[in-house]
Amino acid sequence: MASGHKRLGELLVESRLIDAAQLDAAIAEQKKSGLMLGTILLEQGVVQEKALMDLLHRQLGMPLVDLETMVADELAIAKIKEDMARKYCALPVEIEGRKTLVVAMADPMNVAAIEDLRFHAGMFIKPVLASPSQINEAIERHYHLDTSMNEVVQSIIQGENDVVVNAVADDDERQAIDELMREAEGRPIVRLANWLLHRAVEEGASDVHIEPQGSELIVRLRIDGLLREEQRLPKWTQSAIVSRLKVLSNLDIAEKRQPQDGRLVAEIGGRRIDMRVSTLPVTGGEKLVMRVVDTRRREVDLEVLGMAERELAQLKDFLARPQGIVLVTGPTGSGKTTLLYSALQSIQDVTRNITTVEDPVEYQIPGLNQVHVDEKAKKTFAGALRAILRQDPDVIMIGEIRDTETAQIAFRASVTGHLVLSTVHTNDAAGAVTRLIDLGLEPFMVASSLVGVVSIRLVRTICPHCRELYEADAATLQRLSGATTADAHVTLHRGAGCAKCRNTGYAGRTGIFEVLPMNDTMRAHIGRGTSDSELRKLAIQEGMRPISEHGLEKVLAGQTTIDEVARVVYLPEQSVKMCNSCSNVVAHEFEFCPHCGHFVGEHCGGCKRRMDVRWTFCPTCGTEGRKSAAQATAKPARKRGPKDPPSGILRRVG
Repeated sequence: MASGHKRLGELLVESRLIDAAQLDAAIAEQKKSGLMLGTILLEQGVVQEKALMDLLHRQLGMPLVDLETMVADELAIAKIKEDMARKYCALPVEIEGRKTLVVAMADPMNVAAIEDLRFHAGMFIKPVLASPSQINEAIERHYHLDTSMNEVVQSIIQGENDVVVNAVADDDERQAIDELMREAEGRPIVRLANWLLHRAVEEGASDVHIEPQGSELIVRLRIDGLLREEQRLPKWTQSAIVSRLKVLSNLDIAEKRQPQDGRLVAEIGGRRIDMRVSTLPVTGGEKLVMRVVDTRRREVDLEVLGMAERELAQLKDFLARPQGIVLVTGPTGSGKTTLLYSALQSIQDVTRNITTVEDPVEYQIPGLNQVHVDEKAKKTFAGALRAILRQDPDVIMIGEIRDTETAQIAFRASVTGHLVLSTVHTNDAAGAVTRLIDLGLEPFMVASSLVGVVSIRLVRTICPHCRELYEADAATLQRLSGATTADAHVTLHRGAGCAKCRNTGYAGRTGIFEVLPMNDTMRAHIGRGTSDSELRKLAIQEGMRPISEHGLEKVLAGQTTIDEVARVVYLPEQSVKMCNSCSNVVAHEFEFCPHCGHFVGEHCGGCKRRMDVRWTFCPTCGTEGRKSAAQATAKPARKRGPKDPPSGILRRVG
């Protein structure tokens, strides 16, 4: 900063970028035109813009900002009028604290300009460097946002049919939002924001991600469980789009350093769409995520969720109980809420009082009493449950058991004549038991009240328009089973990719399940505090089919692919295998196929020696490895003597 007191012309001459004669000529032109010295030198071609900026950055030690990637704050822009910004080639970019305005300037040594800006803004001025060309372009963009935004909109939106025309809110918010919409009607930023919302609903997205990157603003949609890039927008559109969506969600547009949560309700295509909006400060700005909830979605029957007949019958048996608690487990976005709503609809009757407590109410179902939890308003799960128990309920659905108090009230309700449905976040059905005990419930309470647990995952289904057959080798099957087939190949299906599925090969989703029913054996082990791994082994011995087994069945049936099942199931702990004889899927713990009696285990049925799945006979006792279940108890084959011919010869002669 030692050279900070010198004027720009003096620094240029000292750095030998121009000579004294060129400086004199530029000063004379400045007196005539009133333009800045740097602008005149650039117009005359005497000095290059990059060299000029590098000189100022080096000599003054001021930060050099890139206005092509930097997003100027709208509140800062409002502090300086356009004519003054053009006069001094200066753009306000942000407000530091409460009294300092950061201004990008082409000539930060112009003391008169800084004083004039300070007087009009009523704030201290902190100058930073920026190239004149970038400042002029940014002034054009930010002070004429509609014109610049309209160019972006025209390049994306091909017709007015793609624009959302009605955005509404709850009764207490409707008037304010309507006034805002009338004031801003027709503006390009409104059209662009509406197009993003409409696009998300049109594509069936569950989430919209608006992510600031280094030089762009990326919009991604989560469709069928996976994120997909939908649009790349110029970086300078970031502030306008985020601010627009924050206003519609009743969030504070001035607060950019703290996360915020809000709600946006829109009327799109004749449907009421509820969007939960969340902002998060990240490097480069604010990331905004919207969870899309179609509150008028069509009803989904239990029969179309993808459950096999056996598991479906078990779940219906759970729901037929007069009391007890039924849990659904799985990660976020695995379909737990959809399964619960389908279960409630299947048992809904005029003779039953069904009440739900949710955070928030995702789907509005006629005939159900749905309670919205609001932690900010101190309407908690536990408090709502206490009130519900005084409302004479028959069935209670709790969105999630997330704390000890809620768990205790739910289980007490389940032993006092109420059927309770809820969710917990665990990897498998057996893990739900230990999760409840970790929350503080006594093992005897869990054992006595728990009716059953359903674990669910969603897998994408193969697109019917580009579905094709292919030969998968045994190595592919080993990802799920560790077993090979007799011919070392299996015919499977996959999607080749087409326009209808956007070349993904998938269209829609279906569920894969495992259902853990409670019986006396399971309750006894739960009461003794058995670990979840032991409970899982016991459940499989008692007949529970692992979720990966159900997934592999859908692979063999041509509904989905191995890659898709492997994406949602942790295979090392949930391995299954395929019978080489009947091609049915069996649990990894089984030694013999329960469908045809074929040997599928890793040990000899006679001497229990560990065997390779490719062996036909046990090398120790000579027992045939692929014998039936009925032969498992038969006397082992006689050991061959030294004079006996090889087994292969016997088989050929016989």
